[in-house]
Amino acid sequence: MGDGIGGPVMDCLSGNLFRMYVTHFRKDNSEEYSKMEKIHIVKVENDDSPNIEGTIEDLERALKGKFVTCNVQYRDKKTDVLFCNVFVQNPPEGF
Repeated sequence: MGDGIGGPVMDCLSGNLFRMYVTHFRKDNSEEYSKMEKIHIVKVENDDSPNIEGTIEDLERALKGKFVTCNVQYRDKKTDVLFCNVFVQNPPEGF
């Protein structure tokens, strides 16, 4: 896919799955995205927390309430989950 979406992490569902409120879209995205998407983490880029994979509590400490951007790899058609590389970032100005 190669699409990009961004927004705050609303809640964590497992050690590698969270729900994100999608507030930002790349202009050249080829797919449509809902306001709320489930994200399965393929890879994380996060300088503050070198290893966040593990328990749901680890993921919540590292991501809950933070602004992330996701490079979408693909959507699982059965579960409607996006598999993404996730980047923890500062929220955009005015967010």
